[in-house]
Amino acid sequence: MRKILSRIGIGLLLLLIVSIVGCFYFGKFTYAYSLIIVLLFVFGGMGQIYKLKNDEYMYNKLNGREEYDEYTR
Repeated sequence: MRKILSRIGIGLLLLLIVSIVGCFYFGKFTYAYSLIIVLLFVFGGMGQIYKLKNDEYMYNKLNGREEYDEYTR
């Protein structure tokens, strides 16, 4: 399921980039710049998701050591 969603996501990103180039080619600059803003929002959202996953991993990693020390005493 994860492979399918990642392929769909990559396909949509490629379609978005192609549509930005097409808008610039046809002279629809307003649409092109709005699509660039959408692309920036997508990358910003992906960055926030990865940051959240990293924070969760680090929290579990740091608190897991304390539980391990309590059990081994």
